Amino acid sequence: MLLKWISAGARASVMAGALLLTLHASADPLLRDGMRLAGHDPLVDPVLRRFTGKVTGLGAANKAGHIYTLRVEPIGPKMVAPARNELRGWRLTVLKGARFGSVYWVHGNTANEITVRSKEGWLDGMTAGDLFVVEQLDPVAPPATSRRDDDRLPHVV
Repeated sequence: MLLKWISAGARASVMAGALLLTLHASADPLLRDGMRLAGHDPLVDPVLRRFTGKVTGLGAANKAGHIYTLRVEPIGPKMVAPARNELRGWRLTVLKGARFGSVYWVHGNTANEITVRSKEGWLDGMTAGDLFVVEQLDPVAPPATSRRDDDRLPHVV
């Protein structure tokens, strides 16, 4: 009898916990301890033009031994090779590889090569198979953390 009573209590506790987790998971993003919980960055426009690609090789090194050109191929749905200099001035962000998280500005491109501006650094250390995204952004855009008129809390990107 005592065992049945304990078992029923344990089942009720598990069910109550599951119900609370379900309610918590289905709630809209809320402010908790000053943090906004959400699945997407509110400052990134989903209609920005992007080119995602994979490094297939590296260009020749300059006199100082640094590399500024990548040989690339498009990856992802609906990605096609860009037209000559179509990506000029766009931001290149490394998504996989030794330079993960590094950001460069595109100086020029062909259908299968991208050259970055030298003042942002070089591409030494990148290898075939590294992944990147090139986005058409304004290089003088406001900083990633900013305040919006409809919300007084800063958004962290």
